[in-house]
Amino acid sequence: MTVFNFRFVKNTARLAWPISLQNILVTLLGMIDIIMVSHLGDDAVAAVGISNRIFFVVLIIITGIASGVGILSAQFFGASQVERIKNIVIMAITFSWLFLLPVIVLNCFYSSSVLSLATNDLSVISLGNSYLWITVPSLFFIAIIIIFEHALRATGQVKLPMVFSVLAITLNVILNYWLINGGLGVEPMGVVGAAWATTISRLFHVLIIVLSLKKASHPVFPTVSCLSMLCNYEHWIKFVKLIWPMMVSFGVWSLGTFVYQLVYGQIGTKELAVMSLLTPIEGILIAFFFGFSSACSIIVGQKLGKSDYQEAWKTGVIFTVGAPIVTFILALGLYSFESAIFKPFQAMEEVTLALASEIFILIIFGTCIKVINMTISMGVLRAGGDNKYCLLIDFVGMWVVSIPLTFIAAFYFQWPLFWVVVTAYSEEICKVIMFTLRMKQKVWLKNLTTD
Repeated sequence: MTVFNFRFVKNTARLAWPISLQNILVTLLGMIDIIMVSHLGDDAVAAVGISNRIFFVVLIIITGIASGVGILSAQFFGASQVERIKNIVIMAITFSWLFLLPVIVLNCFYSSSVLSLATNDLSVISLGNSYLWITVPSLFFIAIIIIFEHALRATGQVKLPMVFSVLAITLNVILNYWLINGGLGVEPMGVVGAAWATTISRLFHVLIIVLSLKKASHPVFPTVSCLSMLCNYEHWIKFVKLIWPMMVSFGVWSLGTFVYQLVYGQIGTKELAVMSLLTPIEGILIAFFFGFSSACSIIVGQKLGKSDYQEAWKTGVIFTVGAPIVTFILALGLYSFESAIFKPFQAMEEVTLALASEIFILIIFGTCIKVINMTISMGVLRAGGDNKYCLLIDFVGMWVVSIPLTFIAAFYFQWPLFWVVVTAYSEEICKVIMFTLRMKQKVWLKNLTTD
C-alpha cells in the first residue's frame, strides 16, 4: 500500500506518542492511587477500585461527547474549516454540563446504594461513599478538559494537552502522598485524602488549559459570538444526532465494565481487590494503543474531510493489522517483568497477590483482542460517523453474550475468579468478528462536513 511510507509512520508517531504518553500517565495515576492506599488493606484497595469504576461509567459517557467533538473537528480541519470547531466546543461543553448536573445530584443521595450492589462489606461501602462524594463533582472540570483535548488533537496539536496533563498529574501525585499519609500539620486522611488530591488536581488542570487557550486566542477557544450557536435549533439537531449514539455506546460499554466489577465484588472482597489491582495494569497497555487509535481517527477523519476515501480505507487497514501485533510484543515485555510490576503491592496479603498473578497473564494477552476492537471502532468506524452500528456491536457483545455468560459462570457454576474472567472475554471475541465485517463493508467512508 503506497500510503504506508516513512512520512506516514512519522506522522502517526507524531500524533500518537503524546496521546499515548498522556493516557499511560493517567492510567499510572490510577495505579498510584491503589499503591498509595494498599498499605491500608484490601478494604481500601477495593473501595478506591470500585469507586473509580462507578466514576468511570459517567466519565466514559462524557468521553463519548468529546469524541464526537474530535470527529467533527478532524473533518473540519481536513476541510480547512477550523473556525467551525469553536462552535462545536461550546455546544459540547453546554450539553455535557446539562447531562452531568442530575448525575452529580443523584450521587449525593444514592452513592451508598450503588456501592452496596458491588459488595456487602460495610467498610468498603463507607470508604467508597466518602471517595465518590468528593470526586464526582470534579466531572464538571473533566468535561471541559477532555472536550478541549479532543478538539486540539483533531487539529494535530497533541503535545499541548499532554503538557497540561503532565502538570496536573504531577500535582495529583504530590497531593496524594501528602494527604493520604499526612504531614506539614495535616492529619493522615487515607482514602479521603486520595479523593481530595484528585479533585484539586482536576481543578488545577481545567484552569491552566482554559486560561492558556484564552490568552493565546486559540482557534478552538470559543468567543462570545459562539454563544449564538446555543440558540440554533438546526445545529443542535445535527450535533445531537452525531453524538447520542456515541454517548449511549460508551455508556453501554462502561456500565457493562461496572457490572463485571459487581460480579467480582459479589464473589468476595479479595477478588474485588485483585481486579481493582489489575485493572490499571491492563489500562496501561490499552492506554498505549489509545494514542494509535486516536492517531488513526485523526488521520482517517482528515482524509474523509477531503473526500479521499481510498487513502482513508488504506490507513484504517494498516492500523487494524499493525496494532494487535505490536500489542502482543508489549504483552511479552510485561510478562517478563511481572515480578517488578507486582513489587509495589507487596504490602497486600500474600493470598491476594497469588490470585492476581494467575489472572495477570490472561489479562495482558487478552488485551490484544481488545486493541483490535478499539482500533476498528474508535479509529475507523467512528471517524466516519458510523456510531449507531458501533452501539449495536457494543450492546450485543457485552449485554447479550458476555454478561449473561459471566453471571452463569460466577453464580450458577461458581467457577473460580480466573475462569469467570475468561468467560468475560467472550465479549471481545464476539465484537472482533462483527467489527471486522462492518469495516469491510466500507459504509463508514463518509464526509461529514458536506452532510
